[in-house]
Amino acid sequence: MIGIIGAMQVEVESLKEIMKSVKIEKVSGVDFYIGDLCGIQAVVAVSGVGKVNAAVCAEAMILKYAPEYIINIGVAGGLAEGIKVGDVVIAESVVEHDMDTSPIGDPVGLISGINLINIPCSAGLIDGLFKSASAVDGISAVKGVIASGDQFISSDKQRIFIKDTFKASAAEMEGASIGHVCYLNNVDFCVLRAISDCADGESPMSFAEFTQFAVKNSIKIILDFLENTNK
Repeated sequence: MIGIIGAMQVEVESLKEIMKSVKIEKVSGVDFYIGDLCGIQAVVAVSGVGKVNAAVCAEAMILKYAPEYIINIGVAGGLAEGIKVGDVVIAESVVEHDMDTSPIGDPVGLISGINLINIPCSAGLIDGLFKSASAVDGISAVKGVIASGDQFISSDKQRIFIKDTFKASAAEMEGASIGHVCYLNNVDFCVLRAISDCADGESPMSFAEFTQFAVKNSIKIILDFLENTNK
C-alpha cells in the first residue's frame, strides 16, 4: 500500500479517475480512495489546504492504512532563479517557513520536538521521482528544498525571505506538515510540486490560469514513477 495526498481536488482527480476496484472510506473528515493504481495498491486523498488539514490527513492515512510511503503532489510557487511555470521541484527536504521561535534563541524554522529545520525526504523516492521527471518529455525538473506555511506567497518580501532563509526552490502550504507527520511515524515520504506561479505580485492571476497546466505535469511524473515501480 502506498499513499498519495493532494491539497486540492484538481491535484489528484485524474488519479482517482483511473483507479480500479475503488472503495471510499471517510476518516477524520477526509475521504480516502483505496484501490489499484497502475497495478499498485494505493490510497489517495484530498487533504484540504493548509498545514493542519494536511497533517490530519497524513496522520489518519498512516494510522488507518499503514502505507509504505507517502507522496505529496500538487502545485507550488517557484522561488529559485530560473524556475518557470510548469517546471517541477522534487523535495530533498522540507521546511516550515512560518515556524519561528527565534525570540527565545532558536534558529528560524526550527521545529520544536524533533529539533530539525530541514526534514529529509526519502533518498529512494527522490531518485525515483527525478528519474521519472527526466523521462517525461517537455518537463524540466530540479531537486531542492520545498518550504511550507499557512500563507499564499504573493509578494517579493515573502518570496525573498523564504528563498534566502531556507535556500528554498518552491513554496506551498502542505508538504512540510505531511513530512513532519511522516517523520514522527517513521514513514518514508517525498514532495513533488509543479510550479503554477512565481510567488510574486502576479501569483494570484498566474495560479488561477496555470494550475491545471502545472497539475498535468505532476500527474505525468507520478504515473511514470508508479509504472516503473510495478515493473
